[in-house]
Amino acid sequence: MSKNLSQFIIIGILLLIGFSSATLADEIGEFALAEDAMNQQDLREAAIHYRKAAEQNYLPAQTAMGELLRVSQDYEEAFGWFLMSAYQGDAAGAYHLGQAYANGEGVEKNLAKAVYWIKVAAEKNYLTAAETLASAYRTGDLGLPKDPELQKKWESRLPGMRSASQKAFKEKMAELKTALREIRRAAAKEAVAKKEAAKKAEDEAAAKKVDSADVATGKNTAENAKPAQTK
Repeated sequence: MSKNLSQFIIIGILLLIGFSSATLADEIGEFALAEDAMNQQDLREAAIHYRKAAEQNYLPAQTAMGELLRVSQDYEEAFGWFLMSAYQGDAAGAYHLGQAYANGEGVEKNLAKAVYWIKVAAEKNYLTAAETLASAYRTGDLGLPKDPELQKKWESRLPGMRSASQKAFKEKMAELKTALREIRRAAAKEAVAKKEAAKKAEDEAAAKKVDSADVATGKNTAENAKPAQTK
């Protein structure tokens, strides 16, 4: 086990112990910002927000962080995030962890572990995992024997999974849109408050300047009004 992977496991334990659902709103907000950045193809901004949410132990963000790192070929850190989310029960994390084992990405290739984690994801009704198993039992991929019965078993579950997946996707998008609206509303409110505070400070500074000028003018007037002293 590499030093980096050991650190990930330790961090994962600390995250699991240290965070509760009380921080969920912040995590979802960060995830929503990350997804918005991804839609705008701003990978750098997306990575910043995914990482913030992932470090608060938001499982979808941990998996998404792993996917982003895989694209950049940072396989070892990607594996660490998949491992963390999979062990905490995230179906997508389990699937991607299985794929990492299957391809030897960030870890030594191990088809037995690949199949194990892909099956874990499939049993949690993760559509892509079930499709992968159905295909593997048809072709003999992943070191599995060709098995028409198991192929049919998984294929028979696909329509229901597709329907559930579409429903879950719509619900998640609605949740993220709500979170994004709240973030933007709060940001707009903060911007107005800052603008008003700046205007108030500017007005107060101008008033002080006028007061100072009036004092100076009054002093000069008083000085000029004094009678001339005679010798």
